[in-house]
Amino acid sequence: MTQRRTEAATASDPVTGGRGWAFGSPADVTEHGYVIEEFLLDGVAQSYEPVPGTVIGRDGQWAVRPGERAGYRTRMYVARPADPARFNGVLVVNWLNVTAGFDLGAPSAHEMRAGYAWAGVTAQAVAVNGQPALAPGFPATPGLPRIDPGRYGTLHHPGDQYSYDIFTQAARAVRRGRRAAGGADGGLLGGLTPRLVIASGASQSAARLGAYVNMADDQERCFDGYFLLTHWGLCVYPPDQPLMVTFGPLGDGFHGGSSAISDRGRVPILVLNSESETMHNVPVRQPDSPTFRFWEIAGTAHTGMAPDLTPLLTREGLPVFPAAENANSIDWTWVRNAALEHLVRWADGGPPPPSFPLVEASLDAGIQHDETGNATGGIRVPELEAPTAVHSGTRPGNPLAALIGQSVPCTSAQLAARYPDAVSYLREWDAAVDRARGQGLVLDADLEGLRERGRKAAAGLWR
Repeated sequence: MTQRRTEAATASDPVTGGRGWAFGSPADVTEHGYVIEEFLLDGVAQSYEPVPGTVIGRDGQWAVRPGERAGYRTRMYVARPADPARFNGVLVVNWLNVTAGFDLGAPSAHEMRAGYAWAGVTAQAVAVNGQPALAPGFPATPGLPRIDPGRYGTLHHPGDQYSYDIFTQAARAVRRGRRAAGGADGGLLGGLTPRLVIASGASQSAARLGAYVNMADDQERCFDGYFLLTHWGLCVYPPDQPLMVTFGPLGDGFHGGSSAISDRGRVPILVLNSESETMHNVPVRQPDSPTFRFWEIAGTAHTGMAPDLTPLLTREGLPVFPAAENANSIDWTWVRNAALEHLVRWADGGPPPPSFPLVEASLDAGIQHDETGNATGGIRVPELEAPTAVHSGTRPGNPLAALIGQSVPCTSAQLAARYPDAVSYLREWDAAVDRARGQGLVLDADLEGLRERGRKAAAGLWR
């Protein structure tokens, strides 16, 4: 399929009813100089199915054709600078994540600091229809029409086989500013015109975006780049592979959705992973290329770039994620921020991001570890270069706890053997920060915060 399509969703005027806010949206955007508007999206979406006689395989080179079509009504919320002069010209379209049974996703503090426009799309059926309890930590959820009937009571979703085209049509609508006949002027971005549109998604959403690249990108040509976070090395097989099948182990390190991402050379793709996803990716790792980068951060956990969701979940009346003892303490948001800036420059015609070694791992031996017990290879954060704990991307326990990883502090004797005093520790920490800075992994705005993190750790360890 190479003929470009042009279908876009039709958007309502901004939604103002119900409880008064867009579900899952941050409450503090005004302090960043941002405004949020939400829109209902209507359209008819196509599904994708394998071309008869072809096999959907792990190389990502999938041959698909249009399948059935179905009508939908979903929603999208948009965050943008209140002052148009602050807009940096880049729109991030985020595939909202539904692993918890409801939409999660919001513009980051960096994106608002840097002047991005951001659109979160309810692309999947679970957000609208809810889901039964799946496992400990994943209780049953009701879906948006029951959570806020005054705002979302008319939503309907025909199924996840249509999610890819819904995402395309939503992105086209926000890029073009298209609204229903008679709608207010200004478009969905309040009159802003993006020069670049980047698709983003994390975890299960990254698995969906990987499948989108394999199936739809060559035809739709809607995005100027892809930013996949915590990608499991899984791409949802068409027409609609269930979540538990996609993540189900098959043996020899493979899972039901194991697949490379098709690197056709059209637009840049950057995958940024924690250590949590390493072993899932080992069977389908693919080399960097002129349009593909794969970054892995050793020692980090799946949730290490996520903000504290407790206030948001409390506001929405949803269960708060349980705390875990010795949860992985590495916050790698600063790497995510730098990765996004690298991708944007790349998509804007600039140089490609640097390549980095992968976490050293094999199917036979698992992840390799150094003398401290931390993983070798990968992007090296200061917590591994100046270690005071053993950091892991996973842990025993239920699936939710495993995503949190763990950090086990070094003993006093271990610390004393490595660092004579706080000054010695800070010398190693600052050297690690400088190396990361030289590698292009730390933005100016994040540099002092990263240095301060080491000082706070030293103050707690050497009293």
